[in-house]
Amino acid sequence: MRDFSIEKTPGEVASLRALPADLPAGSRVYITWIHGNDFALSLRAAVRLRELGMQPVPHLAVRAMADANALDAMLGALSREAAVDRALLVAGSVRRPVGRFDSTLPALASGLFERHGWRDLGVAGHPEGSPDIAPARLAQALREKNAFARTSALRMHLVTQFCFDAAAVVAWERQIRSAGNRLAVHVGLAGLASLPTLIKYARSCGVGASVGALTRQAGRLFKLASAVTPGEIVTALAAARRADAACLIERLHFFPFGSFDATAAWAAAVARGDFRLIHDDSDIAV
Repeated sequence: MRDFSIEKTPGEVASLRALPADLPAGSRVYITWIHGNDFALSLRAAVRLRELGMQPVPHLAVRAMADANALDAMLGALSREAAVDRALLVAGSVRRPVGRFDSTLPALASGLFERHGWRDLGVAGHPEGSPDIAPARLAQALREKNAFARTSALRMHLVTQFCFDAAAVVAWERQIRSAGNRLAVHVGLAGLASLPTLIKYARSCGVGASVGALTRQAGRLFKLASAVTPGEIVTALAAARRADAACLIERLHFFPFGSFDATAAWAAAVARGDFRLIHDDSDIAV
């Protein structure tokens, strides 16, 4: 949980007067890419987060970019106006590329991130696969990203879709590691949203396979608390990492789904050790 990250939409950031007091200074706050939004909104959000003492991490969706010149201009503006030197690079949910980038690999190979002095890039990981990309293509893309990372000065890691099934994430990490992955894994988790909200986002984002794990967890936790928390999957991931010294799961990233303050407060409390473990017959939860 140390150095966890969390995200917020550009519109939500624009309306911020302050961030939760218990969110550690310098935390990485990702700026969600929303199809159809102008880049200027993300840039303003990055500036505002920097003013609030956070590290802005914008999503950059390459299939929504015209060309390398557009990427160059974005990186320059983010560096110059908000001292940004890291991002989450994604293809973006655009059926047809608006320009020359059909995937993240040409953007990586452009050399623009290094030229602007950027140092840290996240790329997408898919423990449950993708509804838009065939498994063989996902595997090929991961091999290509690893090959690029071996020769680049950029530090790269995987940021996964949010998932509710720790066993599925652990099995996926083990499988891609055996296939040659050496990129650290930042596991995406849903924040403290309501059960109907979580199910809605899970189905719309292509992670419906783990909804069963969510509903089983919620059924247990509702006996103890009034909200669904990611405590059970956090403890399961921690146990898996402790059991496997080679495990590449490194950190956690939170998708709040409208519960930014509550999620940030919960994650910060766990990170500083302010929690207790609740045991039942088969599971441990935070």
